[in-house]
Amino acid sequence: MSTAAAPAPFRRAAGGVAARVEYAAWVLAAVGAVYVLVTALDLAAVVRVRAALPTPDLDALKSGQGLGVAEVVLFIALLLTAVAWRLLAARTVDELRLGEAAGDVLRSGFLLVFQIGVAATVIAGGVLPSADLMATGDFDVRLRWMIPILAARLLLAVVLGVAVWRVRGRIYAALLRSGVAAVPRGGEQRMTLLELSKRASAITVPPPMAGDDWWSSVSERLSSSSSSRALLEAVGDERHWHVLEPGADLAAVRAALRPGATVTLLDAVDADPSDDPDALSAVVPG
Repeated sequence: MSTAAAPAPFRRAAGGVAARVEYAAWVLAAVGAVYVLVTALDLAAVVRVRAALPTPDLDALKSGQGLGVAEVVLFIALLLTAVAWRLLAARTVDELRLGEAAGDVLRSGFLLVFQIGVAATVIAGGVLPSADLMATGDFDVRLRWMIPILAARLLLAVVLGVAVWRVRGRIYAALLRSGVAAVPRGGEQRMTLLELSKRASAITVPPPMAGDDWWSSVSERLSSSSSSRALLEAVGDERHWHVLEPGADLAAVRAALRPGATVTLLDAVDADPSDDPDALSAVVPG
């Protein structure tokens, strides 16, 4: 019995081209969440100030004015972010050349309701009387109508969220129809600390050049040892051993080495350099 493989997640579908749409949607959701919070606080402040007319608490009035300004700024930010998300989604659909117009893929009744609702609340807010506390009647009218306007904008934020989710689903379906291969799951996985350490241990640091400083180190080791040392000269798979006695003429040894060879100072002939943590290696200069 065969089972069909589950489709790739949205962010990996069609070569991962939709990842930017997904991330932009999260940015839009973050802006929307902040807007809903501030607008809810602004709505509560408007209700509180209106209930206290004609002598509202000054602290509540100042707080409400600050929230009102923040609500307007965030409302504009929400609209701009929504427009940017839709443009990015349309560009993504066009780049895939699905044979479907971007407008058809992105069409949503909820998005249309959002657009109409935004226009209606903007017009309604523009025709309201100015917030002049000296004209208590006009001020009360403004606050009375701001309550349904703010409530409507809260509802519109929810409608926008539904619209984006539904459009996302339509884009996802279009991506799956495109036939473009998804990004492999392994391409998104982050390396663990164990994998990083394994890769780091596999990195071979090239030995230094066998210059005067290196030979000085060899001389010091010979001087501090009462027994002979072995110098391995390796070129590819070819290996040649030199026995270095304490006080040996290192200049003659240096002259006999082949340029480009790797030389390693060890305790004994036929010793394995990988088993000696104190092995001293270098490359003979050409």
